[in-house]
Amino acid sequence: MSIALIRSMDTQGRIIIPADIRKETGIQSGSTLEIATEGATIRIRKCRSPFPGRKELPEFLEPLHRKICCGAAVCNAEYILASTGCFLPEGSTITPELRSLVLKQEEQIFQADMPTPVPGSRRTVAALFPVSLSPASKEAALLLVPETGRTLAATEQECARLVANMITRKYEERKEEYL
Repeated sequence: MSIALIRSMDTQGRIIIPADIRKETGIQSGSTLEIATEGATIRIRKCRSPFPGRKELPEFLEPLHRKICCGAAVCNAEYILASTGCFLPEGSTITPELRSLVLKQEEQIFQADMPTPVPGSRRTVAALFPVSLSPASKEAALLLVPETGRTLAATEQECARLVANMITRKYEERKEEYL
């Protein structure tokens, strides 16, 4: 069923999503929503939570971000699972270009032609390190997303490589919990 209603925005830019729409789409308090523009159209969609272990990922990303001062994210072949230091909302769909790189499951350091992580992003991915979130998501990656124009030092790459290995080990040890 398709529902279309007209609502007014308040002075702080808020709108109320009607109960019928929230019920139909499964949106509830705490749901993550993506808001995007397409010309004069504003699109709001519910972001998916791709796997149950996602809440532990910031425990790996936040220390990495503090150490190397670079945005970091983990994605599977479809969605951003977690991020810190860069605006990549959980559940955002990744670009087809990044999807193909994640599916290769090969470490990649980009010097030029850096892929964008999500459609419409101004930031680019400088490095990709494969991780396994087995069995929930065998094809996944740790992404480094620095400020535009900044190159990554070898020590930053090595820190990220270490964190990628730690993520894989953590989820391999606990794979029976995610079955």
